[in-house]
Amino acid sequence: MMKTLVVYFSRTGHTQKIAEAIASEYGADIEQITEFDDRFGVSRYLAAGRDAIFKRLGSIQPTQNNPAQYDLIILGTPIWAWNVSPPMRAYIAGHKSKLNQVAFFCTEGGSGGQRAFRDMADLIGKQPVATLEVTEPDLKTGADKEKLNTFYHVIAHQTGEHESNGDATRYMRS
Repeated sequence: MMKTLVVYFSRTGHTQKIAEAIASEYGADIEQITEFDDRFGVSRYLAAGRDAIFKRLGSIQPTQNNPAQYDLIILGTPIWAWNVSPPMRAYIAGHKSKLNQVAFFCTEGGSGGQRAFRDMADLIGKQPVATLEVTEPDLKTGADKEKLNTFYHVIAHQTGEHESNGDATRYMRS
C-alpha cells in the first residue's frame, strides 16, 4: 500500500477543504504550507497576484514531513492570476528532488488550473498521475464531490493501488 502525503497552501480555506477531503479519503498525512507573512488586505492581495505572475517564490516556514518518505505526494494550490501560488512554488523548489509520484489539485475562481499543472510538472520534472481542478462554483454547488471521486479513481488506476468494492474501485488506504 502506498504511503501518501497531501501538501497544500490555502489563503481562503477553499484549498484546505479539498486537501482535508483527500487526506481523509486516503488516510494520508497532511502538511499545510504557511508563509512567514500573511497575504490579507488589498495591497497584499494585489502583491500576491503580481508575485504569481512573475513566478516568484513565497517565503515559507519549514515543513514537518519529509516527502522522500512517501510514495505519493498530492500537491494542492489556489490559482492566483492563472498561476501556481508563490508558496507552493517555493515548496516545490525546495523539495522537487524528494517527490516520488505526484498528483496535483487546485482551487480557482474559474480558470488557470491546466496552466498551473503544466508549470508544476515542469518545475518538478515529472508528470502527475492525476489532476483535479475545483472551481468556486463547484464548491458552492457540491460538484467538487463528483470531481474528487473521479480524481480518486484516476489515482487508483494510475498507481495500481486499488481494490474492487462492488462496482466501485477504491484506493487502498495506507
